[in-house]
Formats: sequence, C-alpha cells, structure tokens
Amino acid sequence: MNSNKLRVIRKEIGMPLSELARRAKVSRTTITEIELHGRIPKGDIMLSISAALNKDPREIFFIQDAIQE
Repeated sequence: MNSNKLRVIRKEIGMPLSELARRAKVSRTTITEIELHGRIPKGDIMLSISAALNKDPREIFFIQDAIQE
C-alpha cells in the first residue's frame, strides 16, 4: 500500500514526472520508487521534492489513517 501522496499531488498540479525529477534534482527512478512503492525518502530528498511541488512535506509523505471508534 502506498504511504505517500506524491503521485496524486503531482498529477493534480499537472507536473510530469521528468519535470519533478529535474526540479528536485533527483533521478526519475527515485520519483518512480517513491510513487509506485510507497518509499519514504531521506530528509534531503523529501525536502527537495516538497520544495519542487511547493508543498509541506507532511502533506505529501505523512499520511494518517482516520481511526473511528
């Protein structure tokens, strides 16, 4: 199961994967691993991806499931 919303957010703003990789200064493979396999990147990569999307890292990478009691 995916543990981040990177792909959803990237698609919502209409940014191609290659453009995100370029802006974040990471490889396309890194973005693909994060999007498809739910990998949580190390801090520096997380921050550069967040900056490239102009989003708070928590909005992209830290998903909390709502627990109903």
